[in-house]
Amino acid sequence: MTETQSNSLLSRSAQQAAKTIRRALGMKNLPKLDPRLAQMERIFRAPPLTPDLTAAIKLISPHHCDLAASEEHRLIWEADQNGSCWGEYEVLEPFLSRIPTDAKILEIGPGMGRSLVFFSKKRGWRGDQIYAYEGNGRTTKYTSLGPRFEDSFCGNIAMLCHVLRYNDVRDVTIFDAENMNLAELPGRPYNLIYSFYSIGFHWSLEHFLDDLLPLLDERGTAIFTTSPDFQPFEGLQKLPYQLVDWKPAWPKGATLKFIVVSKPARPV
Repeated sequence: MTETQSNSLLSRSAQQAAKTIRRALGMKNLPKLDPRLAQMERIFRAPPLTPDLTAAIKLISPHHCDLAASEEHRLIWEADQNGSCWGEYEVLEPFLSRIPTDAKILEIGPGMGRSLVFFSKKRGWRGDQIYAYEGNGRTTKYTSLGPRFEDSFCGNIAMLCHVLRYNDVRDVTIFDAENMNLAELPGRPYNLIYSFYSIGFHWSLEHFLDDLLPLLDERGTAIFTTSPDFQPFEGLQKLPYQLVDWKPAWPKGATLKFIVVSKPARPV
């Protein structure tokens, strides 16, 4: 087979995948995604959906309640995960580009690892630079900008590791929230701490800030997803921070915010 024939086959394969995704996006009771974000390059690769993996996805993402172990549903989940990451990356890239190449990075609540995979590949982070804080759970205990619960995690560490291996992201250090308090994490200081759809979104950053700041490097950055109606609280107002608007892949047409926090400069 010539290179031209091979490229043609790849092109037809990509077109067929795009048609399948567009068809899946219109399926009844499945999440409606932003079409631009959903059809962007696939950096995160979704493994085949098994009953164990779909159960783990549904626990952390109740809007995926109709996912089944099929190729069509694998494609819709992959479109959703990549679209979410592209929406985040488009507005956060200016901040991420300032992170040192040898940075220590901590993600809190990585779920099935989509952002960990996406950002590591886009920014060239090695697995041994990345730390994650996650907990196994059996029930979904979500609020919106709510109080802190010690048993609020609903992840699946085994499935997280499976997805990371499938995407060839290895050597990540995963801390089990059941066995380790957030304030006591080793490996500090971290140059970047981020948490998408957990701290700052489901649970108010106000309840975690005192634990997080000692983990952050003096020139570090912390990033958190929050709701469009977020109001800065007293502890945050004492820090250098920015609120950044952005559009997620789901739900279509929604607008959320990021809180980008820095440590205050030390007096000279």
